[in-house]
Amino acid sequence: MKIAVATENNDPSAEISSQGARALFYLIFGADGHLSEILENPYTSNATRVGPDVANMLINMHVTKVIAGRFGPKFKEALKNNHVECIEQTGIAAQVAKEFID
Repeated sequence: MKIAVATENNDPSAEISSQGARALFYLIFGADGHLSEILENPYTSNATRVGPDVANMLINMHVTKVIAGRFGPKFKEALKNNHVECIEQTGIAAQVAKEFID
């Protein structure tokens, strides 16, 4: 299991971003709840297809859950169509990720 948390900086103590697909970073947490990877979002400044492009990036990394403050409809649809759970949540990235470890 991998959990991706949308944030505005690359620190595990960062607040969860309200922007979903346009978050500046995604912090990837493993099944043990530890931070395993930090991704800078290459699609934030794109004019179109941000949601589907970010969803495909996360799907290709085998992410099973995405946590963000808000999900746009295209982002959410692309994730759900690939069986990725979308969780709208606020708080500190590392703490919230640990809450959702199965």
